[in-house]
Amino acid sequence: MKQLRQYETFESVSDMDNFIGEALEVLELVELDRKLLRLLAGHSCKFVGVSFLKVQTMADTLEVSYKTAQRALKRLKDIGIIQRVRQLRAVSGGFGSSLTIIRPIVLTYRTEATEPAPEGSEKVSQKSETFFLKAFQKDIKTIRQQEELDYTYLEEFVPQEFIQTAKPFVSAQEVFSLWGKVQVVSKRVAPAVIEILEPAIRAFKASVLAYKSRRVKKSFGAYFWGTLTGVFSVEQRRRNLESLPFHYDWLNN
Repeated sequence: MKQLRQYETFESVSDMDNFIGEALEVLELVELDRKLLRLLAGHSCKFVGVSFLKVQTMADTLEVSYKTAQRALKRLKDIGIIQRVRQLRAVSGGFGSSLTIIRPIVLTYRTEATEPAPEGSEKVSQKSETFFLKAFQKDIKTIRQQEELDYTYLEEFVPQEFIQTAKPFVSAQEVFSLWGKVQVVSKRVAPAVIEILEPAIRAFKASVLAYKSRRVKKSFGAYFWGTLTGVFSVEQRRRNLESLPFHYDWLNN
């Protein structure tokens, strides 16, 4: 069992849960894929990020066919958010069941997904879909091979103060991704908080400090997400108290 520790991808279950929550917000997944990702996470706690679930068990739990579960796994694998690792039998030899490993990818863009086709209908449009996919991948590869975007591309989307705060540490694309996290977390955790810039900068600085202090073991993005959640939770409670006719200022007393 000790050998399985090498496959762990998160420091704690909390880190994994934060990442899964972020992924479900950022990635445009069909409902079946979202359910499968939650299922895998729920069975990846003993070795954090590593699931022993068999495909048939996934299919039975989700109430779909074996092939449908396989296709959902493939879509998640193509995105890069999971990895399948075949295990060797120690005694009898040969391949055993596969592990499914949740990978903390950098969520810097929204990945589009198409609705899964009904059973047996894949072959109808397979050629046209393959042609489109190859053309799309070629275009994306060309775009990604161009020079790195500079920070002027962000001016319409990200507040200048946040850009200047993050600029010494991360690229323009990463600033864009981090600000996207700010918007998602603030809407989810602190809908009453209108001014989100100052809490976002505090969360970023705290995350950078933790990273420089070697307290971030895996993903900076996941740590920033968790820090944002804590900061905005406090801000939301503050707003709730301020809205009461009479309240005790527990945050400052």
